[in-house]
Amino acid sequence: MDRDTEREPRAQRSSQDDDLGGGGTKSAFFNEIDTPDRSSDRLADLTLVSLQATFQRFGHQPSEAMWVGLRAAAETLEDMANGTCLPAVYVSSLDPGVGKTQLLIHFLRELLRSEDHQNVAAMVCVNRKDQIKLIAEEAALDQFAVLTADDEMNGIATAPVDDARVLFTTQQMVEARCEQTGSFAAVTAFHYRGRPRAVRIWDESMLPGKPVTVSLDELRSLPLRIRKAQPEFTDALDDLIKQVELASDGTRVTTSDLQSRFEFPLHIAVRAVSENSSTTGLTGRPSVNVEIVRKLWYLLGRTVTVRKGWGTAILDYRETLPDDLKPVLVLDASARVRTTYALWDKHRGHLVRLPSAQKSYSGLTINVWNRSGGKHAFATDGLTIAEGVARTIQTRPTEEWLVVHHKATDEMDFEKLVRAKLSLHTGEVHFLTWGRHDATNKFAHVSNVILAGTLFLPEFAYEALGRLAAARPSSSGPFEESSSVRLGELHHGVIQALCRAAVRGFTYGNCPRTQAYIIANRWTGLPQSLLNVFPGAHVADWQPVPKALKGQPEQAFDFITARVDEDPAGLVKFREVSDHLGIDPKNFKKIRRRADFVEALRRLTIEELEDEYGTPRGFKNMFHHYFGDDLDD
Repeated sequence: MDRDTEREPRAQRSSQDDDLGGGGTKSAFFNEIDTPDRSSDRLADLTLVSLQATFQRFGHQPSEAMWVGLRAAAETLEDMANGTCLPAVYVSSLDPGVGKTQLLIHFLRELLRSEDHQNVAAMVCVNRKDQIKLIAEEAALDQFAVLTADDEMNGIATAPVDDARVLFTTQQMVEARCEQTGSFAAVTAFHYRGRPRAVRIWDESMLPGKPVTVSLDELRSLPLRIRKAQPEFTDALDDLIKQVELASDGTRVTTSDLQSRFEFPLHIAVRAVSENSSTTGLTGRPSVNVEIVRKLWYLLGRTVTVRKGWGTAILDYRETLPDDLKPVLVLDASARVRTTYALWDKHRGHLVRLPSAQKSYSGLTINVWNRSGGKHAFATDGLTIAEGVARTIQTRPTEEWLVVHHKATDEMDFEKLVRAKLSLHTGEVHFLTWGRHDATNKFAHVSNVILAGTLFLPEFAYEALGRLAAARPSSSGPFEESSSVRLGELHHGVIQALCRAAVRGFTYGNCPRTQAYIIANRWTGLPQSLLNVFPGAHVADWQPVPKALKGQPEQAFDFITARVDEDPAGLVKFREVSDHLGIDPKNFKKIRRRADFVEALRRLTIEELEDEYGTPRGFKNMFHHYFGDDLDD
C-alpha cells in the first residue's frame, strides 16, 4: 500500500489545517464537536454525546484542540468497527487526564448497544493485568471476557472469550501468541465467533517488538550453569565470550548458531539452568537465568552489535507484533515526547499520528535538584537524598505529598528513611515506586509530587530500543540516534510519573497549580528539556541540602556520578572527565587529589581503579566491582 495514501483516513481529515491550541477561538469544526448530533446513529457521534455528558457531570472541560483529538480517536474506532479503516498504527497522544480512557469506555458501551454492529467485536490490550479490573469495573459492561495467564483475573469475566464481544487481555499475551504464529488472525484464542476482532485498542506504549541485550556479565554467568550438561557447547560459548571481550566498541559480530551446531535447543537449555540454579547452590534466581538464556539463544546465529564503555553487551532486537495486527489504535500520552514513535514513523511507516493537543502547564513549577538520582546514588547516599526529600516535605507539612522512588533493597528502604525523618504532625505522604508509576489515578488530587531520581537504562539498551523502532538490525550498519532515544525515554518516565498527581488535571486546557520536585543531573539533558515536555511550566533550582563542592570539582563529580548511575559496571576514564570539563588532563589531576573531591566520591563507593601495574585508569563503582549486579533488580 502506498505510504502517502495511508495518511488520509477519515479521522485525520481537517486535523492539521487549523491551529487549535488550548484556549483559542472556536472554529466551525469545534462547534460540531462541542454539540454532537444527538440524532446521529454514528458510533463516533454517540460516543461523544455520552462522553460530553460525563465530562459535564464531573466539571471536566477539555479545550477545543482536545475535543478534536478525542473525535479523531472516536472516528478511528468507528472506522475499525465499520471495516473501513486503513491498515496502520493510529497513535493518540493526548496528555494524561484529557479523557482517553473515558473515551474508550464510552465507545465500548455504544458498540455493544449498536444494532448495526452486533457481529463486531473489540479487543483491549493493557500493559498490566490489574488495569483490566479497573477498566472493566468502570465500564460496567454487560458482557466481556478476560484472557491472561492469571486464572483469578480471568475469573472476573462475564462470558467465554468466543462469546464476548469485548475481550480484555495483556500486551504481553498478544506479543507471545502472535510471535508464535507470526499472524494476529491466526491466533484463534483472540477470535470472536471464529473471526479476528475488528476493533483493536492498545492502551499505553507500543513497540513493534522487543530490544534484546545480553551483557558481558550475563554471558559469563552461563558457563557455570550449563558446563556439566553441555561441555562442548560451553567451550564454544567461552570462545564467544572472548570474542566479545576483545572486540572494539561498535563492532558487528555474526555469532555462530551454537544451539543447532551442538543440538542444544532453547527448551533444554531453559531446563538446564533452572535445575542447576535450584540444586547446585549457584547464585541468581532461576527466572533471571532463564531470561538470559532466552535472550542469548535468540541472538545466536545472528549479527549483533558489541557495545563497550558504559558496560559491555551484545545487542539486537526481535519482532513480536505481526503486520496484520493493523489497524490498531494506540492510546499513549508519551507518544509526543518519545523518539521511538518518530523513528517508527520515519523508517517503518504505516504510523498515523492523530490530532493531539498540548495543554498548558502554566500552573506547574518544576524544581530540579542537580545531582545523581540513579539506583547507585540511592544505595550509597540514600541518607542525604532522604534528608533532602524530608526537608522539602516539611516546608508544607500540612499538605499531601506523593513521592516516586526506587524500589527497596536489602541495603536501602527509601520510604522508611524518609518517614523516619518526618514529624509526627506531617500530613499524608504517599509513596509509589518506579515501575508502578504509570497506571494509577488515585493520587490525581495531590498537588505536591517528588520524583526521587529517574529510571536509567544502560546506554546499549537505548541503542537496541532505537534499532527496534527504526527497523535497523545490527546487520544494517551503525545506529547514531541512541542519545535521542535515551532522552525520549527519560521524558516518557517523567511525564507518566508527574501525571499520577494533580499535574494530570486541568481547567480550560491549563494544568492546576502544582509543585513538582525532580532529582536529575544536568549532564543527562533532562533538566534543560523539561519545558519541551511541559510547555508553559516554570523550572527552578532546588537545593534542599547544601553542596560541598563548587566549580570544576562539582562539574567533575556530577559527570562521574551520572556515568556510574547509568552504567554501574563501567569505568569512567580520566580523559573522559577532563574532556567533559574542557581542561588539560594535568589540571584534572589536581582536582583528583583534592581531599573533598575524593571524599565526596568515596561516600558513593566510587574510587580510582588501578591496573595490574598499579597505574590508576579511571573511576569505578567499587560496590558493583565487588558485589556485581545486586542493585539492578
